[in-house]
Amino acid sequence: MDTTSHFSQVHKPEGLNLNQKTHKGPASDKMQLWNFAKVKGSTIPIDRRLAEAMGMLEGNQVYSVLFRYDQSGSKSYELILSAFGPDSYRNLSHVTIHMRDVPGALAQAAKFLSDRGVNILNSVSLSVISDLGMVWKILVDPGFYAELDLIEEDFMARIKKGDPSVSKLDHVEVQRSEIGRIFSRGSSLYSSVSGKVEQKRAGPDPLNKEGYLIPDPFLEVLGDVNGSTVMIVADPDNWILTVTFLRRESRLVHISFSIPDSPGSVYNVTKALADEGVNLLSVFTKVHMYHQRMVLETVADISRCPDQEGLRSRISNYLQDLDGYYDMTEYSSVDL
Repeated sequence: MDTTSHFSQVHKPEGLNLNQKTHKGPASDKMQLWNFAKVKGSTIPIDRRLAEAMGMLEGNQVYSVLFRYDQSGSKSYELILSAFGPDSYRNLSHVTIHMRDVPGALAQAAKFLSDRGVNILNSVSLSVISDLGMVWKILVDPGFYAELDLIEEDFMARIKKGDPSVSKLDHVEVQRSEIGRIFSRGSSLYSSVSGKVEQKRAGPDPLNKEGYLIPDPFLEVLGDVNGSTVMIVADPDNWILTVTFLRRESRLVHISFSIPDSPGSVYNVTKALADEGVNLLSVFTKVHMYHQRMVLETVADISRCPDQEGLRSRISNYLQDLDGYYDMTEYSSVDL
């Protein structure tokens, strides 16, 4: 399975040999919203940055659901963690408010929502253009009184009237949250994978300083998970964490490339990896110089490759035969 992550920044080290250096997961200085970890006993360690980003810190209560995926004779499991309970899922929604970057704008937006009975939950605001505009993205619970569907209509009516209560606001968008559907159908809402079955639900359960302790009902399904490798991905739109259990025999490597910023470059590299049996778990691309250079960074499972020790040199040889400048800037074992 190939999972694409868009939440990391480029780190471009010198070329490495698998025997020269091990890579302790993705670089610690990256602004990433994903990570890999080893289960310790029945506890899943959660990187503090991910926990903080999703509002899931030590002592917080989380709700969880376990899914099993069956495809082509193989079986895998996914855990989904949320700070919000199932009785809230149908109501949770996203409100995005565009406003002027001036004192009092955010307070005005908060008052607009408060007057309509909307309860503000998790949110993040960002000044898009200093002194000109900012955006406030909010997860809200409209409760029993708010008519969320009428908020956009009400806002536009007030703007047309020149209502001073919204004088610092520019635009309001409302969208239903996907949390309910994710908890009912798994994070791969649009996947073609068949045989997806919900196994168990649990919570609320407290997070401890070690991470997330897998509840006993889940362990009855999962069995012994001690030492298993998991991929943890934060979903900033829905404020959830998904935990995917990788194959026991997985062998993870971090491979980075410097490639031309031109059509076909990403295909050339990913085809070479696919031909070698490399399974991509995370992929990140970023342009360094428009129309000239870009970075392609991956974390991959090479356990299915017939000749793992010779993989690095074969990839390098393949790159040398391509038109344009292709360079493998890192090849290192992911040490968990």
